[in-house]
Amino acid sequence: MEIEVYDTYGTSEKRNKIHFDVMLPIGGNEGKATSYAKDFINKIAESTDSIKLESCKFCHTEEAKSNVSEKVEKDGYCIVPIENCPNPY
Repeated sequence: MEIEVYDTYGTSEKRNKIHFDVMLPIGGNEGKATSYAKDFINKIAESTDSIKLESCKFCHTEEAKSNVSEKVEKDGYCIVPIENCPNPY
């Protein structure tokens, strides 16, 4: 499955850079990616350390790995934590 990758950054109140990718099926859009990014930030933000979304921009398309492909097919998107992202689950 080919997917779109949206490179996403935020900053916590403690000035930690948060970096993750939002992955959507081909034909997604930046508005949807940003909405999923905001939901993810709400899940990982701790009450004492809120996170501000700085950017969520289309980066490239790629062939999805099987676990990402399954998540995109099931939920319509997949978040891949990269840097300073606590586990939201």
